[in-house]
Amino acid sequence: MIGPNDINLPFFAYGVFRKGELGFLSISDLVSRVVEPCSVTGSLLLRDGLPIIDPAGRSNIPGSLISFREGLNGEAYDRIDRLEPHRQYRWEETTTAQSVRCNYLIGRSPHKGSVPADEGWNGRNDPLFTSALEVVNESLAAYSDFDSKADVQAANGLSSALVVDGTLRFAALSSRRPGCRQSDADC
Repeated sequence: MIGPNDINLPFFAYGVFRKGELGFLSISDLVSRVVEPCSVTGSLLLRDGLPIIDPAGRSNIPGSLISFREGLNGEAYDRIDRLEPHRQYRWEETTTAQSVRCNYLIGRSPHKGSVPADEGWNGRNDPLFTSALEVVNESLAAYSDFDSKADVQAANGLSSALVVDGTLRFAALSSRRPGCRQSDADC
C-alpha cells in the first residue's frame, strides 16, 4: 500500500489500531499522544470481519486520534501498512469533528462485499472469536452420532477452518514485535 501523503499528520484509528485493540500494541512504542473521544464523518461498514469507512456517509464514527513521537511518523505508518490488508484499504486525509487534519484508512470499493456496522467496531466482539465458536459447538452437536466417516470429516473441517482463521488473524495482530518487518525471520 502506498502510505499517506503527509506522514506528519496524526492518524485516526477506528479499527484494529484504536487504543485498546490488538493492532495498537504494534505501534504503542511510537505513540506520543492519543486523543479520545474523537470522530470523523462517514459510514462504518464491515467486510470480512474488519471495519472500513465509506467517506461518503454522514454518520459520526468514533475512534482514536494518534500522534507519533517526533521523527518516528514514517516508522509508525510503515508498521500500520504492514498489518492492514492492501486490497481492503487506502490512505486519505480528512478532518475530525474536532477540526484536526489527519490521515485515515478508508475502504476500497466500500460497498462491495460489506455490510453496515450496527455500532462501533470492537475486536473483542469479532465474530471469529465469538459466534464462530458457537457454530463449531452447534455443528459438533448436530454430528453427535457421527453416522459416517463423512460426518466426522465435515465436523473436523469446519472446526479446523475456524480455528486456523482465528489463530492467523490473532497472530497477525498480536505477535509481530514492534520494528519487525514482514520479511524478518525472527519476528
